[in-house]
Formats: sequence, structure tokens, C-alpha cells
Amino acid sequence: MQYFLTKQQLMRMEKGLKATIAIPFIDDIEDYTVEAILEYAKEINGIDPFINTRSKRLYDVVDTKSKIGYSVKSLKWAFHVGIESEFELVIQRADIFKKATVLGFEHLDINSDPQKLGAALLEHWRIKVEEDAIAQEVKDKRVFVLLKSIDNKKFAFFEEDIKLYQRDEITWRWTDGTKTGLQGIRKKDQMCIYRWYPNQKQFFERFKLPANIQKLEINPIRLEKAQVVDILLPCLEGQQ
Repeated sequence: MQYFLTKQQLMRMEKGLKATIAIPFIDDIEDYTVEAILEYAKEINGIDPFINTRSKRLYDVVDTKSKIGYSVKSLKWAFHVGIESEFELVIQRADIFKKATVLGFEHLDINSDPQKLGAALLEHWRIKVEEDAIAQEVKDKRVFVLLKSIDNKKFAFFEEDIKLYQRDEITWRWTDGTKTGLQGIRKKDQMCIYRWYPNQKQFFERFKLPANIQKLEINPIRLEKAQVVDILLPCLEGQQ
């Protein structure tokens, strides 16, 4: 299921982006910066990693009231409103050769049956999604992706439930005889939804971007460093 920001959340997202872009000490909208903006937009009281140890759990943002957990990503990607398209990103580092027995397989290597390798990848991902949900007390598991244009003027927002596929829903094959890339093809529509590279162990998922994707266009304004310091310090002194 796909989700859309409410009108109020979209307004707060725009404000959060504009304010963040204006700070010259920040070089890009990525990692925790995206998480913080999402928390501001959805009015979630998140954990500040500057004060607390940053978790390696899957759900970067957790709404403790609604029990919704978001795996938050950002990506430079060409997108077009009104046209259905696709995008992909890394969802996990999956060393299924090393973890074969943990995943329920006696042995796995580059010459193993592609269907077994794919089954191991699905199990590796399922464990991460479900075990971290339990640890972080998440009931509603979602992915949130901030898509950014190259010039940092256009932003689109993608949010949907995290999908966990059954083994019989996906067929697996190597891209060619070199066995450098394994593809997971969804049987119902023949869409390549997974890619895995045994050398880097990176596991990619591909998503469909709907034609009615929500988008914001922003005129990036960067303040001078001295301006930001002069604005913030009086506020900070008032907090002491």
C-alpha cells in the first residue's frame, strides 16, 4: 500500500527542506537530515543521534504513538510527475554465503542454484524486517524515500509498506555467465524487483513510482555562515 503526505505534512516538509537547505554547514539532504525533516513533517518526537548512540536497526524513524516505523532513504533520481516510472536503491548488505546455516541452508556459494540463493536473500531480508520491528516495537512497517533532482530544486516523496515476498512469487537468474549480478523477477508482472551482487554483497530493491507522486519545487537559498551564527546564538543563549 502506498501513502501520501497530508496537506499539513506537505507544508511542514517544504518548510523543513527550505530551512535545512539554508544552513551552509549542511552540504546535502541525506542520512539523518532526511530523518529529521520527516520527523518534523509528521510531528514525531525522534531520538537525537547527537546525544544518543545511533542505532543500526532498520527503522530510522519510529512513531511510538502509532507504532509506525520508517526505513528512511534519499536518492538522486530523475522523476517526472504524471508519468509512472521506477527507481531502485540498496536495502541491505546481504552476505548469504557467510550466513548460509543461519538462514537455513547447509552451504551456499557462487555455483549454488540461483533459486536457493534467492530464497536465502528473501530470508535474510525477512529476518531484518521482522526482528528489528520487534526490537523497535513497530507494528506498521514502511519505507520512506526522498527523491532529489540533481540541482536540489525538486523533491518527491515515496512511502509504502515494506514488502516481504514468498519464495514462489520470485524467480531468480544471473544476468549473464559471469555471475556478477543476480536478478529477482516478480512472476506476476515480470518486473525485476531485486538485484544482488555477490562481490559487494549489496542487495537492491526496485520500486514503482506512481504517476501522481507528491512533489515540491523549491528555490534553494543558502545563508552566509555568519548570518546563521548571528541568528542562532541569541536563541541558544536564551536557553541557558
